[in-house]
Amino acid sequence: MSNRSTITVKRLRTLFLLLLAFSFAYSFQLDRHRMVEDSPPLPPPLVDPGPDAATLDLRILGRDSGERLSATVSVNGGAQEPEHDPYRPYSLRNAANRHKGPIRFRKLNYYFFTNGSFSVKVPPGTCTVEIRKGYEYTPTVQTFHLEKGEILEATIRLKRWIDMANEGWYSGDTHIHFERDGDNDEALLTLTSARDIRYAFSLSMNTTGYGLGQEFESWRQAHGLGEESTRKKGVYYLSSGQEYRAGYLGHVTVLAQKYVAASGPSENVNEWPSLGVIADQAHELSGFIGLNHGGYFRREADALSLTGKMDFLELLQFGGYRGLRLDGWYDHLNLGYRWPIVGASDFPYTRELGDSVTYVRSDKEPTVREFLEALAAGRSFATSGPMIFLEVNGKGPGDLISAESEAISLQVEARVLSPLYPARNVDIVWNGRVVSRRFDPVGRARWEISERLKVERSGWLTVRAYEDTGADAHSNPVYVSLEGKLPFDDDACGQILARLESSIRLNPHQKIKKRLRDLKERLQRYRDTRDPRGLALLEDSR
Repeated sequence: MSNRSTITVKRLRTLFLLLLAFSFAYSFQLDRHRMVEDSPPLPPPLVDPGPDAATLDLRILGRDSGERLSATVSVNGGAQEPEHDPYRPYSLRNAANRHKGPIRFRKLNYYFFTNGSFSVKVPPGTCTVEIRKGYEYTPTVQTFHLEKGEILEATIRLKRWIDMANEGWYSGDTHIHFERDGDNDEALLTLTSARDIRYAFSLSMNTTGYGLGQEFESWRQAHGLGEESTRKKGVYYLSSGQEYRAGYLGHVTVLAQKYVAASGPSENVNEWPSLGVIADQAHELSGFIGLNHGGYFRREADALSLTGKMDFLELLQFGGYRGLRLDGWYDHLNLGYRWPIVGASDFPYTRELGDSVTYVRSDKEPTVREFLEALAAGRSFATSGPMIFLEVNGKGPGDLISAESEAISLQVEARVLSPLYPARNVDIVWNGRVVSRRFDPVGRARWEISERLKVERSGWLTVRAYEDTGADAHSNPVYVSLEGKLPFDDDACGQILARLESSIRLNPHQKIKKRLRDLKERLQRYRDTRDPRGLALLEDSR
């Protein structure tokens, strides 16, 4: 074989190996974003500090405020915890730590909750303490040296790297399961404030039915629901709602003043009614309702959007996008529906309390109802770490830009701040397509993007920032209306029609099958004629 042939073979072999390595790396990258679940590791036993144990008495204060702060604490990587801990049932050893979705790759030491003052016995020698408080505070790691039997009193001061409320943004988690027994609100508010969740919603959960009795309910809410259940501690609110669950159809969060009755032929909610009926009941109570888990099983998700039944879609969970995923949500936006997404944790069935949350925009500290109104209006972004800010022609998420012209220029200003989990990717999305992408393989704590786009049809624009260990953020859209026309994308319409056909095949309920068939026919008619009458594409949706 000639030298030239040998060189060619070597080059081809090298190229093949490079392509193989790239293919493996790309498939691994995709796997990190899939909604798969691993078995969580069994927590190692606590380490006995021994007969010569020292004692660390620690206070946690705000660096600027000087006030005592609740927080999560890991001592020696989770090896020691306080002997007397009223919050022990909620520690990472005993609750949550579910390894599902991209957030399963997030590195977490085992931690406990504190109200800002605790005492823990540790082995003599070097002791390392890590303190965290949600996504707005800089994690603090401090090392102490203790002698045998020493009692050391110390103070650690936490610093905010950003104060989102001062920026006009307020955090909330609409999907938490706590047992509110009537006497433990102080403890529960310590937990939510430790994770810096300003608006926390604790949900009851039906088991087999909803007979408005405790025999059908878990995660009891002793104070009832809605306004009468709201308690406040400093800037932190706790309010109760319900998660209504129907196995064949999906789960919804209902945030109203009373329980939805969900009357059907039996106590088994899987037999009836449709989640659309539940939505009507929630709205009759002046409440809010959202479709959970991205549309569990997809059985009614598309239909509930097409008929305008849901106020929001719980999409960001476990650090990823569930159910319909982003593409399915984009399909509905591309038909003119304004269906805002939220991030919510589903604690304790998640990695940690408040690992996915929603920030809403408000000119002042909102009441609980005002928070929910902003949520339903889409003046918000969902996040599992990054803070994301979007302005389009001076408008923010949930706002509408109207023009009586065939085209318009959009000045897009996007800012991403993520020092805790540096973002590797930032996407500007117009009508479901990435029109501008920024990438840094290492990740950046700060991104600032300014783009000018010319658009020639109605639509929507949003921004997303993400990395590979479950830190993701997605703004709700800024909407654009040209000449009063609705957005329309034929491919999106086709995707929804295909999912409706699948829902018809899978659904065992004849009543619901009939409603789905009727809805599919109406959507097909809309596809053919572009006449929005008969769908939920009303004047105020344009």
